Amino acid sequence: MSYRACLCIGLASAILVMVSSSTVEASPWTKSAGQYYAKVGQSVYQASSHRRGDGVLVDDISYFSTTSFLYAEVGVFDDVHLQTYLPMAYARASDGQASVSDVGFQDALLSAQASPIDVGTPTSIRFEAKLPLYGLPDPPFAPARGDQQVDLTLWLSAGRGLTQLPLYFYIDAGYRHRTSRTVRENPLPPPDYSDSMVTFATAGYTVAETLDIGLFSSAIIPLSREPFDESYVTVGSSIFFPLNDLVALEADAYMTPYARNSASGWSVAAGVSFRRD
Repeated sequence: MSYRACLCIGLASAILVMVSSSTVEASPWTKSAGQYYAKVGQSVYQASSHRRGDGVLVDDISYFSTTSFLYAEVGVFDDVHLQTYLPMAYARASDGQASVSDVGFQDALLSAQASPIDVGTPTSIRFEAKLPLYGLPDPPFAPARGDQQVDLTLWLSAGRGLTQLPLYFYIDAGYRHRTSRTVRENPLPPPDYSDSMVTFATAGYTVAETLDIGLFSSAIIPLSREPFDESYVTVGSSIFFPLNDLVALEADAYMTPYARNSASGWSVAAGVSFRRD
């Protein structure tokens, strides 16, 4: 494998892996003490191209990853809960001539959410920390699992369920601070990422009081344009099918219609969730 081929694969997959992680679930409905929601699942992500920061499509790189993940919300006080997301992935990148792969933990997310004020509709505030559970790729040009940096995000969330129709909707909007801190020692200086605005919105409909069908969209918009800053918009759909009061089957899929410094790919995921309200 040539140095140039390894370099192309490494750089491209460093961009691609940023969008391959599943969007964690969140909502303005905060759990109270004794309530919980937990989900275990598997997702698959595929991309055959990415767009540079100037909008040019680069289609000579293929990227594939599969991620096993755990997500949980646990109420600790009235209207206060903790969240966690823990992913482990296998990833493979290729330029058609050479292929490299890697397996291991990605970025964990730890959050605390509260609904301190009753404004007549479900609202919440959430503080989220992204913690990279990995170091430099090994071998050096293997697909990157992330950017290795600690990120801090403050989210505001609001939503509502309609009583006349079985409809619900909510939107999350947040400010993400890209720090220069790393969890593990890195001999190379980290890139200079700019802070960004992040959003997630969903609307759902309940069929026959059992099956929930949802549409969702997410976006990340950097506040300034640094060489490595990514921006993208995803759109997708989800299904929630309860087997009983405690267990449900879930599935979702999304695609990326807009991307800059990021992949133009798609993802599907499925899992089993457990809850106590």
